[in-house]
Amino acid sequence: MQIFVNTKYDFVKWRFHAVAFSLIWVIIGAALFVKNGVNWGIDFAGGANIVLKFRDAVPMDRLRADLADASIQQYGKADERAVLIRLPQQKREGDYAGATVARLNHDLNPESATGKLDLNFNGKDRIADLLYTADPDHKGTNDDARKYYQNIAQNVISKRSELGIFTNINQATSIAGMSSGDVAIVHDKSFVGAFNVLNQETVGPQVGKELQGKAIWAVILSTLAMGAYLWIRFDLMFGVAAIVCIVHDVCVSLAFLAMIRGEFSLNIVAALLLIVGYSINDTVVTYDRVRENRRRLKTRATLQDQLNLAMNQTLSRTILTSGSVVIVLIALLLFGGKVIHEFAWILLIGVLAGTYSTVTIVPAVAIAWNNMTGRKHDISGPVQRARAEEPSPSPRAEAPAAKRRRAV
Repeated sequence: MQIFVNTKYDFVKWRFHAVAFSLIWVIIGAALFVKNGVNWGIDFAGGANIVLKFRDAVPMDRLRADLADASIQQYGKADERAVLIRLPQQKREGDYAGATVARLNHDLNPESATGKLDLNFNGKDRIADLLYTADPDHKGTNDDARKYYQNIAQNVISKRSELGIFTNINQATSIAGMSSGDVAIVHDKSFVGAFNVLNQETVGPQVGKELQGKAIWAVILSTLAMGAYLWIRFDLMFGVAAIVCIVHDVCVSLAFLAMIRGEFSLNIVAALLLIVGYSINDTVVTYDRVRENRRRLKTRATLQDQLNLAMNQTLSRTILTSGSVVIVLIALLLFGGKVIHEFAWILLIGVLAGTYSTVTIVPAVAIAWNNMTGRKHDISGPVQRARAEEPSPSPRAEAPAAKRRRAV
C-alpha cells in the first residue's frame, strides 16, 4: 500500500534543526533529573509498595500519623477509596510490606482484638478453617469436608474480588452455596474490616541495587549489539549512526520520563528495550534501500541524495508501520489502566522519536562521518560502477597492440 508516490522531500535539509531540537529536549530532561533526582521504583530503590482499598472514606490523617516516613497518594479515582503507600528503603531484608499491613490492620480494626475474623483482610485458607472448625453443615473432619469448606471460602474471596471490598457482611453471606448454618457462623465469628489489600510487594536493598546494574547493562549491551549487527551487515559508518540513533531514542524517552516525574521501574526498562529493538527497524530498511540503489542508480548521486531517495522510497512503509503502533499505544493509554500508563507513554515517545530520528538524526550522523573521513566512494552512479567493474588490462594483451603500432 502506497500513501506517498514519487515524493521528493528533502529530509536531509532538516537534520540540523532535528539535532538542535533533540539536544534541547534531552538537556531539559537531564536538568530535571539533576534537580529532582531519579524517581526509582521499588524494583530498584528497595522498600515496599502497598495498595489499599477502604470500606469507607480514606483515613488519610490516621495513615500519615501511623506511617510518618511513607509517601501516600490517591490510587485511581477518588470514589474508589484506594491509596498507594510507598515505604522508603530499609537497611535490612524482610517482609517490610507484610509487617506494615499487619500493623495497619491492628490499628484500624479494633474488632480484630476480639478474635473475630476480618473478611476483608484474610484469605481463603483462614475463612475455610473457620467454617471447617465450626462445621455448621456437619460434613465431618475428613478431606472431603475440608474441600467442601474451601470451595465456599473461595466463593467468598471471588465475591470480594468482584466488589473490591465488602462494605457490609451481607455481601459475603449472599453467595451461592452458603447454607443458613454457614451464614450464622460468618455473622457470629467474623466482621468486615476497614480495608482490603489490593497489592503489596517488598524489595530488599541488595536486590534493588543488583536490579539497577542489570537494567543499565541490558540497555547498553542491546544497543551495542544492534550497532555491531549493522556494522557487519552494512559498514562501520551505518553501525555508528545506528548506535547514535538508538542512544538518541532512549535519551528522548528518559527525558520525557523526567518531565512527567515518572517512576523508573522494570516496566520502563522493558519499554526501553522495546524501543531499542523497534527504532532500529526503520533504520535497517533505509540502509538496505541505500545499498540497493547504489547498484541501480543511472545518474551520479552524493550520499545526501542517496539518503533522501531511500527515505522517500520507504516513507509510506514508515508511516504505516509507525502509525499502526501509535494507534495501539494510544488505546493502551486510554483503556489500559493506571498500571501501564507510564509504560505506554514511554513506548509512544520512543516510537515517535525512532521515526523522526531515522529520517533526520541518522542522516546527520552518516553525512558527518562521511565528511570527516573523506569517503569519496560513497558517491554512486555509472562512473563509480564503471570503475569498479572495468577489468584491469593484462600486460600480455597490451604487447601485440604495441607491436602493431610499431609496424605501421
